[in-house]
Amino acid sequence: MLKDTCAQLTDDDLDRVVTFGHEDEKEATVRWGLWHIADHSRYHQANINQLRKWLKKT
Repeated sequence: MLKDTCAQLTDDDLDRVVTFGHEDEKEATVRWGLWHIADHSRYHQANINQLRKWLKKT
Protein backbone atom coordinates (compact mmCIF):
# COMPACT_ATOMS: atom_id res chain seq x y z
CA MET A 1 0.00 0.00 0.00
CA LEU A 2 2.84 2.41 0.83
CA LYS A 3 4.56 1.66 -2.48
CA ASP A 4 1.37 2.40 -4.43
CA THR A 5 0.81 5.63 -2.52
CA CYS A 6 4.40 6.79 -3.04
CA ALA A 7 4.17 6.10 -6.77
CA GLN A 8 1.31 8.60 -7.00
CA LEU A 9 3.11 11.45 -5.21
CA THR A 10 4.23 14.47 -7.19
CA ASP A 11 7.26 16.66 -6.46
CA ASP A 12 4.88 19.21 -4.95
CA ASP A 13 3.43 16.51 -2.67
CA LEU A 14 6.93 15.52 -1.54
CA ASP A 15 7.89 19.13 -0.81
CA ARG A 16 4.76 19.78 1.28
CA VAL A 17 5.61 20.66 4.89
CA VAL A 18 3.72 18.79 7.60
CA THR A 19 3.65 19.18 11.36
CA PHE A 20 4.32 16.21 13.64
CA GLY A 21 5.23 15.44 17.23
CA HIS A 22 3.43 15.02 20.49
CA GLU A 23 4.70 17.64 22.90
CA ASP A 24 7.18 19.56 20.78
CA GLU A 25 5.63 20.12 17.37
CA LYS A 26 8.13 19.90 14.55
CA GLU A 27 7.91 20.42 10.81
CA ALA A 28 9.32 18.36 7.98
CA THR A 29 8.61 17.66 4.33
CA VAL A 30 6.80 14.54 3.20
CA ARG A 31 10.01 13.67 1.32
CA TRP A 32 11.99 13.70 4.58
CA GLY A 33 9.32 11.60 6.31
CA LEU A 34 9.50 8.91 3.65
CA TRP A 35 13.31 8.93 3.77
CA HIS A 36 13.16 8.60 7.56
CA ILE A 37 10.79 5.61 7.35
CA ALA A 38 13.13 3.86 4.90
CA ASP A 39 16.21 4.64 6.96
CA HIS A 40 14.59 3.44 10.17
CA SER A 41 13.46 0.22 8.48
CA ARG A 42 17.01 -0.36 7.24
CA TYR A 43 18.28 0.05 10.80
CA HIS A 44 15.89 -2.63 12.06
CA GLN A 45 16.76 -4.95 9.18
CA ALA A 46 20.45 -4.66 10.08
CA ASN A 47 19.62 -5.58 13.69
CA ILE A 48 17.61 -8.60 12.54
CA ASN A 49 20.46 -9.75 10.30
CA GLN A 50 22.94 -9.47 13.17
CA LEU A 51 20.66 -11.48 15.45
CA ARG A 52 20.41 -14.20 12.78
CA LYS A 53 24.22 -14.40 12.58
CA TRP A 54 24.48 -14.73 16.35
CA LEU A 55 21.80 -17.43 16.44
CA LYS A 56 23.60 -19.47 13.77
CA LYS A 57 26.72 -19.53 15.96
CA THR A 58 24.89 -21.08 18.91
